[in-house]
Amino acid sequence: MTRTHWCAVMAVCSTVWWGMFSMSHHVSAFGGDAAKGKVIYQAKCVTCHGPEGKGDGPIGKALKPPAGDFSSAESKKKSSDELQNLIANGKPKTAMMAWNKQLNEAEIQDVLAYVLALRK
Repeated sequence: MTRTHWCAVMAVCSTVWWGMFSMSHHVSAFGGDAAKGKVIYQAKCVTCHGPEGKGDGPIGKALKPPAGDFSSAESKKKSSDELQNLIANGKPKTAMMAWNKQLNEAEIQDVLAYVLALRK
């Protein structure tokens, strides 16, 4: 194999490897399972946020400030990272508690995937 062929093979292999790495990173960063998230959401979030994420759960209506409405224009402006941070760490001066002690990272990603589905 000539030096030129060797360099070409290495370039292709490097490109494929980096492509696989970046793809797997993207999947792990936003690869939550909305179906699993729905189960967690119904068990832990529906009381405040309501069954469709409109902030109209039995407790959510009475909260000051009210529970977040995922279908609102304000909520739709939030990035996935912002929403993940809110789920994991809560929101100061509101009833939104931090879930990072009760849910693992995969479960938080699952809830995030479901919340993103509710925003549509």
